Amino acid sequence: MRRLFIFVLLLLGLGAFSFLVAVSGPREIWAAAQSLPLWALFFLFGLEILGLTFWAGSWWFLLRGAGVPVSSRTTWAAALAGYAVSYITPVAYLGGEPVRGWIVVRRTGHDPTTVAGTLVWDRVIAGIVLLGFAVAGAGLVLPYLSDRARLWALLGLVILGLAIFLGAVSFALGWGWLSRIVTFLGRPFPPLLRLAQKIRGMEESMSSLFRRNFHALFAAFFFQFLSFLCHYFRPFFYFGLAQGRWFSWREMGVYFNLNAFLSLFLWLTPAGVGTAESGRVGILGLLGVPPAASLAFSLTYRFIELTLVGLGFAVLTWYGAGKKAKHALGFVRGLAEVGNLLVYGILLRPRVLQRFFDLRFRREDPWDYAKSPYEVRKYDLKLAILPRKKAGGEPPYRRALDLGCAEGLFSRKLVEEGVAKEAVGVDISSRALARAREKSRGLPVEYHQLDIGQSLPPGKFDLVFCSEVIYYLGYQRMKRLAQMLAEKIEPGGHLVLVSAWPAARLFHRPFLSHPQFKKVAEHVEPHAFRPYAITCLERVP
Repeated sequence: MRRLFIFVLLLLGLGAFSFLVAVSGPREIWAAAQSLPLWALFFLFGLEILGLTFWAGSWWFLLRGAGVPVSSRTTWAAALAGYAVSYITPVAYLGGEPVRGWIVVRRTGHDPTTVAGTLVWDRVIAGIVLLGFAVAGAGLVLPYLSDRARLWALLGLVILGLAIFLGAVSFALGWGWLSRIVTFLGRPFPPLLRLAQKIRGMEESMSSLFRRNFHALFAAFFFQFLSFLCHYFRPFFYFGLAQGRWFSWREMGVYFNLNAFLSLFLWLTPAGVGTAESGRVGILGLLGVPPAASLAFSLTYRFIELTLVGLGFAVLTWYGAGKKAKHALGFVRGLAEVGNLLVYGILLRPRVLQRFFDLRFRREDPWDYAKSPYEVRKYDLKLAILPRKKAGGEPPYRRALDLGCAEGLFSRKLVEEGVAKEAVGVDISSRALARAREKSRGLPVEYHQLDIGQSLPPGKFDLVFCSEVIYYLGYQRMKRLAQMLAEKIEPGGHLVLVSAWPAARLFHRPFLSHPQFKKVAEHVEPHAFRPYAITCLERVP
């Protein structure tokens, strides 16, 4: 039932997201995304990591103040894992605390009650800082609201402020309100009474931290403030660097306040899919930002956030979180690879890509294609999915094309194992192709240095492999490649596409929707760290 509920929420979120993209226009969104320079993307990524580091530093001061002997490295790793879990919960600011505490307790062996106390203080301080930003933003926004809207905004701030203040005072002075409430509710239920005892121990450790190490709380407050400041400047730097529009303090106050409300109360779908985009389009629309530019902003930060989420799940896996965490990491990583369309296909031009790959191929086999079990299995699966099988001594295919052949390992495999009579490899790196030609002497294999988004080798083919390469093109050049391959592949010939899963749903779409291709087979390999899809298409007459 729970899985069905999550699936329905995700479906609704994806529906809302698809509607926004359709209404705003995919081309307009890509055009807006292209306006952000590559160096600016790295700057925004660095700003996000800086905010995460300040947040981890805030918690580190609390842990050290409570007497927990934890290193800054472990604290940062635990914070990253907690961030990843919080990101996929219904409330963007909560959910990852047990994961953070579990990692610290696992590494230090310290009392879980004390560690839990630092986590609660961390959230209380975050609430105080959030309230401070909300009050500052309200001061900038309230003069522009109607009398009724101003009254409701002030009432909401007062209620939120009282809740945070009373909670902070209770924990600081050891009043034990939370444990008393749980004790009262748990009288008929012994498990709740045991929980109340643990909560009371946590409250005592929190009060002790306040009374004996107030300087640790002050340092934590300061670092939490710096962390929120990094988030506060998100729209300021993005739209300033992308469009030359630098938001005023009032405009940033409007965005931060409304987006904080969205993240706190309306982050309903897993990872906020659909709801976050809808909210940001509405909020930025109040500031005169077009929907396409708003979605470009949201998707850019989605890419950055999902990268951090993938790293967070990697931390969980490193600390032994089990198979579920590994599969979650693989799914998130595969989803995050949609960002390759932005990084490679749009921001990096073919000439830059050529230099990048020539630099990458300074040493032989930089991706370990020859020995990696992951790559070896991928090679075997690509051949196993082919509809034509070897019968007798005659290869089932006449001429095969290997797009993105690198140093020609798979191109040679095609002729050496009798899959094709001859093979043609294509790559953009001259350095990789020089090694490929050297290793293919005496074999019916030839190589061409080409940009496959622009042209393909001469002649016809009855087998084409396009493995882990099409996201370097960008979506429009993917469509061009689909058309060129439709003209190059003989009727009845086969095209095999390989891409990360579930991003393959997007990457393979131009080929699946082309009228001269039909899907004949597909395999999704559920790898723990990077699942991928292998799709086999046939060229129809």
